[in-house]
Amino acid sequence: MQDSNPPQEKEHRIRSQAHPLLKVLEMVRVLRAPDGCPWDREQTPKSLTPYLQEEVFEVIESLQSQDAEGFQEELGDLLFLVLFVGEASEDQNLGSLEKVCNRVVEKLISRHPHVFASTEELGESGAIRQWEEIKQKEKEVDGAEPPSSLGERPKGLPALTTAFRISEKAGAVGFQWPTTDQAWEKVKEEHEELEQALKENNRERIEEEIGDLLYSVANLARYLQVDPEASLRATTRKFMNRFFYVEKKLRDLGKTPSQSELSEMSVLWEEAKSALKED
Repeated sequence: MQDSNPPQEKEHRIRSQAHPLLKVLEMVRVLRAPDGCPWDREQTPKSLTPYLQEEVFEVIESLQSQDAEGFQEELGDLLFLVLFVGEASEDQNLGSLEKVCNRVVEKLISRHPHVFASTEELGESGAIRQWEEIKQKEKEVDGAEPPSSLGERPKGLPALTTAFRISEKAGAVGFQWPTTDQAWEKVKEEHEELEQALKENNRERIEEEIGDLLYSVANLARYLQVDPEASLRATTRKFMNRFFYVEKKLRDLGKTPSQSELSEMSVLWEEAKSALKED
């Protein structure tokens, strides 16, 4: 039986779309059609979750490395997956892309009255506070206890990013140190409390103080407009590259790290810092 949608026609349907975004959407629909790809047809929003998570981190990684070509590719993959999930969601009665798009547009109009309803100049902090106030009212239910200003974070969100976002939410309603210097003083205070817990050798308190220190650092990062998750990833990657260098040099000597002295590895570590031109 002859294919009612020959390959050339499918490609033409995609390429003939007026806007690049529509080309991607048409690609999703072609792949999920009855005469499309068997694998794509079988996917559900749930089955696509691991791919969404992976693509998000690949976009972040390409941004951190300032890889323009890689960023375009990874953001394209993520865009495709978002549209794919949107189309697959309709099969699961979770909604349609049309409803998703209309909902987000209405929400953004509602939360930007200074743009769509007036010409009031709020400034960045004022716009953030207004956003949170409107969001809070949207979630209020008659007769129920008002939701917290802190909102809710996804359970799978990294702890450092969660700390950053929680401090951001609290700051948006005015619960924050007035200056960056005070946020920095809080970091030093938590450091001193950790030192005291170490002297006491109090395991429970050590764990608590490490948590307090990490949270205060995440909060300070917010004042400095630095993403703590991205900074930690960059530092971890830098550490790994230097350690790989040390391992290679030791292999050239017929050794492994466990067969070497710390003093020997420290010399190679300093050599790696210069050789890799990271400092």
